[in-house]
Amino acid sequence: MMKSKLKKICWSVTLFLILNPLISVVLLVLYLVFSSAYSLNQVLGISAFALVFSVLTNLSITMGFHRLYAHKSYEAHPLLEWILLFISSGAFQGSALKWASDHRVHHKYEDTDKDPYSIKKGFWYAHMGWMMLHQAVSLPIRAPDLEKNKLVKFQHDYYLICAIAVGYILPLFAGALMGNALLGLVIAGGLRIFLTQQSTFFVNSLSHMLGKTPYAVEKTAKDSLFVALLTHGEGYHNFHHKFQMDYRNGIRWYHWDPTKWSIQLAALIGLAKKLRTVQFSEILKAKLEVESLKFKNSLFYKEKLEPLSKKLIESQARIEKLKKEYSQAKDQKVFDLKAEIELIKIEIQSLKKSWRVLIRVAQLRI
Repeated sequence: MMKSKLKKICWSVTLFLILNPLISVVLLVLYLVFSSAYSLNQVLGISAFALVFSVLTNLSITMGFHRLYAHKSYEAHPLLEWILLFISSGAFQGSALKWASDHRVHHKYEDTDKDPYSIKKGFWYAHMGWMMLHQAVSLPIRAPDLEKNKLVKFQHDYYLICAIAVGYILPLFAGALMGNALLGLVIAGGLRIFLTQQSTFFVNSLSHMLGKTPYAVEKTAKDSLFVALLTHGEGYHNFHHKFQMDYRNGIRWYHWDPTKWSIQLAALIGLAKKLRTVQFSEILKAKLEVESLKFKNSLFYKEKLEPLSKKLIESQARIEKLKKEYSQAKDQKVFDLKAEIELIKIEIQSLKKSWRVLIRVAQLRI
């Protein structure tokens, strides 16, 4: 029994996940306690570098592995691809090809036994446990579109070399330039890898446990500002699982989504294009369906909520169409379209107020 369980474990991944943070913490503590060959400025400087490197590493995963390669939610200039693939190698999360392929399987079979990191198998399994098993780690790569990408294929073929070079050797040299190579290796190398991995792992675990389901109640994925803060914007996960092709996770300007902002910045300077988004009328439709779900079989829904819902969605679709016309219009038509858009905005706000009132009435009727 024990031997069969041990054979299921992928020891290379398991030992790395355990030993990397353990050795890094022990080395750091011993060095800081028993050595005098460092200064406070060195510790602070290298820690600051590690923080910046950590943010860049996380963004290379969320912006590159996830939204670019797994979901193809935008197109990237080869220079941006090269940067993302280079930095992401230091995250020690596998190649972009393998990561994206596994993630597509997760979305295709979400919350089922075929989901490689299904939350229904428990927090620990979804967070890290799945990576410790041969069955999950050895999933075949099914991403023919990505295998045709020469940059992605190169990173995959030479992944281990790239990972060691970026994950450990680069921090070692950076530390040396700041006067302490060992601190660079331990803080910007080992500890940074551990922390950035945990951030990404939270997307598979916490984001399926904490928060609300405003767009799809049948999905375990949830929207949570707290998880978004931990994962560079990936915490608006219910939206993402409902509309996975959208390059955004946080759809409002104030939603904490540094990955979205990074993609927008890349587009602004010409390194990204064809940013894919879902129409707000579709998003509104999903939201209204969730809000009225518990009243779906009632007469009140048929007589009041359903007609109002249709009117709201139609008005939202109409304003989206007018905005497209407005962006291409000239002369007097611009003013006419602007006036019509403003009128529909007022109408939508009024309809939303009516919707909120009717929802409260429906709740009282239960």
